[in-house]
Amino acid sequence: MTNIIKFDLTDPNLKSKIAELPEKMADYAEEVLLNQAHLIVGLAQVYCPVDTGSLRDSIRVERGGKQKYWREIRVRAGGYITNPNTGKLVNYALYVHEGTRHMSAQPFLAQAINEVKPTIEQMITAGVVAKINE
Repeated sequence: MTNIIKFDLTDPNLKSKIAELPEKMADYAEEVLLNQAHLIVGLAQVYCPVDTGSLRDSIRVERGGKQKYWREIRVRAGGYITNPNTGKLVNYALYVHEGTRHMSAQPFLAQAINEVKPTIEQMITAGVVAKINE
């Protein structure tokens, strides 16, 4: 796919349109990432090994960071859900994902991210070109 960027040099508003590009691109990228993060959650839940379902149910999208990272979007697993067998919060996602000496690694989250990443890159590239050409 070829992405062509065009500027109308006779447009009297060209300077202000160019000045608005970073914010428009950031808004679009945030929208894409948020939508795709929900897809990553769904795929990670499919790929996640299930015993009680607690780990699977703990996979979620979290938003917000501090200062310049306020647009941060994360897909996380663990916490917030109680394992019915132990009565404790699920906090073993890393151990399942990376494995331990007692279990082999089952990288459910990485698998989901790697599956969606090319789509995110394509959508953002196409969207940036579209925002420039608006």
